[in-house]
Amino acid sequence: MNGAVYKSVKEFLRKYPFTIAWRVKKHSSVVEEHLNDDEVVLYSFAGQKNAGLLQPFFTTVIVFTNKRMLLGRKRYLGRYDYSSITPDMLNDFSIKTNILYGIVEIDTVKEHFYIGCLDKKSLPSIEDALSKYMVNEKLKYMKNNANNK
Repeated sequence: MNGAVYKSVKEFLRKYPFTIAWRVKKHSSVVEEHLNDDEVVLYSFAGQKNAGLLQPFFTTVIVFTNKRMLLGRKRYLGRYDYSSITPDMLNDFSIKTNILYGIVEIDTVKEHFYIGCLDKKSLPSIEDALSKYMVNEKLKYMKNNANNK
């Protein structure tokens, strides 16, 4: 996908400079590696995949495509963490703020993801993208299931 994820995440970080994120190019490459040819990047951002402000060392790139949501984190020595979440697995999400940063909690059927250390000004943009993504993809998923019956 020739760097589409990295460009999108860099644009997010340029727009919201108080977001804490390191090694974004490496983390983006994990998601790029797993993107299918027919997938289009709709929105992406980076943050710390945890709930605590005292642990800002788990930068993760989150990408919404036209088919699924992807989370990628490059580790050291060639290792990485990667999650692919299809629309049928998404339940809901919540947005929280503290004194310095914001946190997005994404609830799936199997687990909760906490993406923290986000610039508080980025939260409306993330909320808008995430809610549109969840509604549109859930509708497509339900429509496909109805047609298959």
